[in-house]
Amino acid sequence: MRIKTSKTGVYYTVAKDGDKIFYFSYKDQENKKHWVKVGSYKDGFRIANAVELRNEQIAKMKHGKDIRAVTQKKKKAIVTFSDLAQKYFLDKNSTKNRMSRYNIHIKDMIGNKDINKIERRDIEKLLDEIEAKGLSNQTINATKELISTIFNHHIKNYQLKIINPCIGISKRKVDNARERYLTLEEIEQLKETIRDDFLISLFVDLALQTGGRFETILTIQKKDVNLQQKTVTLKNHKADKTYTGFLQDELLETLREYMKQLNINDYLISFEGKHSEKLTQRNIQHRIKPALDKLFNQGLDTKDAKNRVVIHTFRHTFASHLAIKGVPIFTIKELMNHAKIDQTLRYAKLSPQNGKDAVQGLYK
Repeated sequence: MRIKTSKTGVYYTVAKDGDKIFYFSYKDQENKKHWVKVGSYKDGFRIANAVELRNEQIAKMKHGKDIRAVTQKKKKAIVTFSDLAQKYFLDKNSTKNRMSRYNIHIKDMIGNKDINKIERRDIEKLLDEIEAKGLSNQTINATKELISTIFNHHIKNYQLKIINPCIGISKRKVDNARERYLTLEEIEQLKETIRDDFLISLFVDLALQTGGRFETILTIQKKDVNLQQKTVTLKNHKADKTYTGFLQDELLETLREYMKQLNINDYLISFEGKHSEKLTQRNIQHRIKPALDKLFNQGLDTKDAKNRVVIHTFRHTFASHLAIKGVPIFTIKELMNHAKIDQTLRYAKLSPQNGKDAVQGLYK
């Protein structure tokens, strides 16, 4: 069954695989109705193409010409990277983790861009943006790999005539040997610097008390906070799961007053008067980065990911101080919501339970 669009004489049908097939209709000089198939969405055709071809058909028909074969010209619409991505996810039945990575790190940067105009420098700029948010080299590499895989999928399976723009972009070195974290004095220094900015102060408190990832903190809603249990439900967007975090009494008192003005689905990290709108990472990044750079990053190279303090440093600070306090490594794993214990073991070296006291007391 053909479904009418908002454009005169333009319709579409839905194929079994969900693809849209566009058509237009017109009446000839004998008032006989004709249907012309334009093409499918996956092949790059859109409503605008059907409108253009219908107008051309009618214009030429007025001059005694019938061009029902006009679609043979194959006026190709722009194919965006999102078109490729959605087809790839459908073909591969991709995990929510990969789709989430696309939506968070890729879509806004190159999703609507013509695939024929995406260049290596566009990919490099996208990766630099991820680095500027303070995310790990592992995340940067995984994002580049996903972009490259989507291009290669279409080059191999759909004969896409294009050179993969990811070619020649080197992988970032992943080194978890040492992670920068804030000392107690540095934490106080930061809090004093941002104390007049309620939004940023709240973000920092939530990040330091839960160890949540950037996007996790941004998606905390009023309904996620249980003041009686002193808990907050956190979303692991990488694994599409939720887990429990715990909040300190002082922050709970602040939230008790603050949340009185919020509706149940409002976001804690939000602009005044717009609490139902989730902020982007950029909204927070540009407000807190100057303070971090001024306090902790003076003289450090912008590429010095091991020593620079960035927003992701709050997550490492949370885990590091848990270890320093002697919290068991498996408890830290649960609080960090790590998938594997290997990710948590990097903090074990900070634990005071290093064996010295045990050996001193052995056999006594």
